Amino acid sequence: MGEFADRNEILARIQLCGSLADIDACMLLLQERFEFRFYQLFATLSRSDDTLRGRLLLYSVRDEFLDGFDAIGGLPLAPETVLATSGQQLFQWSIDELRCRDDLKPQILELIQLLVRQDMLTGIYFSLPTLDGRRQVLSLLGRRPPLTAAEIEDFCFLAIHILDRAGMLEKRLDGPPTGMSNLEILCLEMAAAGLDTAEMAQRLSLSTRTVNYLVNSLCRKLGCERLEQALQTAIKIGFV
Repeated sequence: MGEFADRNEILARIQLCGSLADIDACMLLLQERFEFRFYQLFATLSRSDDTLRGRLLLYSVRDEFLDGFDAIGGLPLAPETVLATSGQQLFQWSIDELRCRDDLKPQILELIQLLVRQDMLTGIYFSLPTLDGRRQVLSLLGRRPPLTAAEIEDFCFLAIHILDRAGMLEKRLDGPPTGMSNLEILCLEMAAAGLDTAEMAQRLSLSTRTVNYLVNSLCRKLGCERLEQALQTAIKIGFV
């Protein structure tokens, strides 16, 4: 892991987080340090939406994964739900364990196919209890061997700090939390820097159509019609 940010560098970044956009940047560092491809940070505050997308505060998983997961329906309790109710703090899983389940129902088979398509063959979940009895949960997903004992120690140390900081920032949100992907947050940050959608597309190496989709999505989530309004709202509630 030598080429990635070290533990102390990530900790220093976490301690300086002043917005959820900063938390997203730290989650990406965590994702890279432990050689996973995606992350999910679950909302702690109550949400009316019971979909996976609706339970997330921040994420780097693709929209196709969220849509596919929610379309399956009837799945057993997800790992973050198990952690939140069982009192466990850490849970590692692999797709091979799913394949070996005794109850391979059609929904589980669909989930396995979805995970394979998204290159999510292994993952780790971490849960942190809060003073008011809730639980904060994050997960990393991708394709790598199980974490070693030393890696688990580092991961737990950083996960505790990032969940504590994220929980503090989530409480500052004005109203129920609205989940944002890291690409949507990048669009907001670039809008704050004065870039238009064409410049955003160039910076992100995406098509203008894709950036327009991201902008429309974040505007919808923030209850705004225009990007300028969405940016003002995002600044007000603490996303950027």
